[in-house]
Amino acid sequence: MTENELRARVCALAESWVGKKQADGSHREIIDIYNQIRPLPRGYKMTYTDFWCAATVSALAQALGLTDYIFPECSCDRMIQLYKQHGRWMEDDAYVPKPGDVIFYDWDDSGAGDNTGASDHVGTVISVSGSVINIIEGNCGKAVQWTARQVNGRYIRGYGLPDYAAAASAINFHEDPEDDPPAAEVPEEAVSIPDTPATVTLPALPEGWHYVALPDLQIGDESEAVRAAQLLLKGHGYSIGWMGADGEYGPKTEAAVGKFRRDREIVSDSVIGIGPEAWGKLICD
Repeated sequence: MTENELRARVCALAESWVGKKQADGSHREIIDIYNQIRPLPRGYKMTYTDFWCAATVSALAQALGLTDYIFPECSCDRMIQLYKQHGRWMEDDAYVPKPGDVIFYDWDDSGAGDNTGASDHVGTVISVSGSVINIIEGNCGKAVQWTARQVNGRYIRGYGLPDYAAAASAINFHEDPEDDPPAAEVPEEAVSIPDTPATVTLPALPEGWHYVALPDLQIGDESEAVRAAQLLLKGHGYSIGWMGADGEYGPKTEAAVGKFRRDREIVSDSVIGIGPEAWGKLICD
């Protein structure tokens, strides 16, 4: 996975949440995902009536297994401090953001000089068209909504810049054989290398049975393979939401997969969702 693909994945999940709102309780899914973060920021479990703009950005991180890069918090100012501590804070309001960047606001901004006040609100940058920033914000009118701002416009406090390049590298990580310790020397006469067939012949199956390759799964997929993965996750003790094994890879399943991957320290798959290593651990662990 490339950095840009990872940014696109964050944006896609944010877009899938547009329309969730406090009025009908659909925003609770986001709060529930936030409350799965371990450790919970400051040990505080959010309620469904708390302000939830920062929780929305944090829930994206939790659902996608990116809490080491999109720093979770339920307070905008405390989230800014985390980006500052990690050297990922952009103070220049004239910065042209990239998809997946985190944008912070201060509603008391006078419009004169650099705004350094306390932050009141936060959202996720989805795209930039010319000088217009397209953003998705949680708790915007008590709902997840699209908004738009001008680059260097009033009220922009600054930007948190998740290190998506490092995150993509971690996801695609494979040990470099050159880093392996040197093999012990073995006397030549003791070495025996069996013949290796060019192809592997799988055992014959009973009539009517057939082998099936397990597909990579990501958010948005709908299939029996997703249902099988959900059942395996549930069997390992991971919550997949009240809908259960419905065959739809949504945010609840994504959150369960992210936690499973972190718990099993899965880093070699080519997808953040369920790839060969995740399948192996789901089935065999």
